[in-house]
Amino acid sequence: MQQRRQPANGNGRGGGTTAAVRTEEQQQQQQPLSQDAGAKEAGSTPGKATGRGCYFSLAFSIGSMGLACGSLWQIPNSSDRISLQRGLVLTSLGFIYFVSLTDFCNKYLLETTHGQRFRRKYRLMMSDVLEITNKIVSAIQASFSFFVGLIVCKSTCTKSFVYASHFLMEAYGWFGTAYFMYDIWSMYKVHTQKIADKLHLLRITKGQGAVVSNGHANGKVNGKSASGNNNGSTPTNLHEICDYDGACVQIPKDGRWDFLKYVVTHPVMMIHHVFIGTFGLLVVTYIRGGGHCIYSYMFMMEFSTPFVSLRSILSTMRLKDSRVYIANGLLMLATFFVCRVCMWPYVMWRYSLAIEAASLWSAMWGLPRGCLISIAILFLPQLYWFYLMVLGALKVFLPQKRRPPNAVLSAKSAAVPTPTPTALINGKN
Repeated sequence: MQQRRQPANGNGRGGGTTAAVRTEEQQQQQQPLSQDAGAKEAGSTPGKATGRGCYFSLAFSIGSMGLACGSLWQIPNSSDRISLQRGLVLTSLGFIYFVSLTDFCNKYLLETTHGQRFRRKYRLMMSDVLEITNKIVSAIQASFSFFVGLIVCKSTCTKSFVYASHFLMEAYGWFGTAYFMYDIWSMYKVHTQKIADKLHLLRITKGQGAVVSNGHANGKVNGKSASGNNNGSTPTNLHEICDYDGACVQIPKDGRWDFLKYVVTHPVMMIHHVFIGTFGLLVVTYIRGGGHCIYSYMFMMEFSTPFVSLRSILSTMRLKDSRVYIANGLLMLATFFVCRVCMWPYVMWRYSLAIEAASLWSAMWGLPRGCLISIAILFLPQLYWFYLMVLGALKVFLPQKRRPPNAVLSAKSAAVPTPTPTALINGKN
């Protein structure tokens, strides 16, 4: 007996299955532009991810921290000084620690199975991965700084507010200065990768009528907004990206942004990092040799940094509408105001009591001119950043009212379309 063949095309069961499979394949191919671009930029190619190399970086990071802590066990008294040789060793170990920790986070998100699943879930591009890694390392460093400041504060402030010293303050001064030098380069790499991702999206969206903003396609991904940056700013045109400080930066025609240009165009952050990384953590702690109770409050100012970093990470994951983002934003504002804005007036008040000055102002004006300049360099950027945070909070809690549809349509009809320069899309002069 001959077996009956199922029809290849038609209303038979086999044909229905084939049609269903084809329909499903077509639906899978019709994915949003932002999802496709995010997957391509993240490098999420199919295949088995091992990610074994990231654990070597983690071992280097843990080992360098262990060596740094082990070198301090030989110090007998808490008031002893850190020698120049030991300080240079601590700085070298600091560079190894922060660089290897960054390498571990990047490789974990880019090479491991869990990291690739995380990137696909939140549509993360390469610049998003670098941004998240930068904020994770920043939060870890800030936690170290806060705990060191807390230990030194409890140990020295009960002895002498002005003259007491602790070796842990100088030790982390040497170790932590490596972070501020490393972080300048890390932020530069994030900046250049944002430009590369933006130019890539401009190329793949050419002719499709899609608009990109800050490295992401406009619209919604999983029901969440995909535009803007981690400070709530939105570029005014297609050829801009928004940086960490909320400023919109024009993308160069050739797509290149050298390191010197980045340093010149970000003066506030550069002055903050260079000053703390050199004068603040090395010259003050090593040459002064005292007053560590006062400096411990400077270290405890970093208590607000993990909340700032988490806000940036949640924004990169496009979770601005979540309750976690709002709760973290409130904690960030509160801790930043207390630890960075109110900290200096409190320290100066304690200092005026310690020297028995007539008033806080008389105690301040009695300080050397160099000390007053240092306080201004540290304190004024905190006011500027708190101002930016308040603006971002107002945008979240007091959103602007949307215009009626008729007004939007009339504005669109009145607008004159501007052709996109081919040179900027292709990244050529």
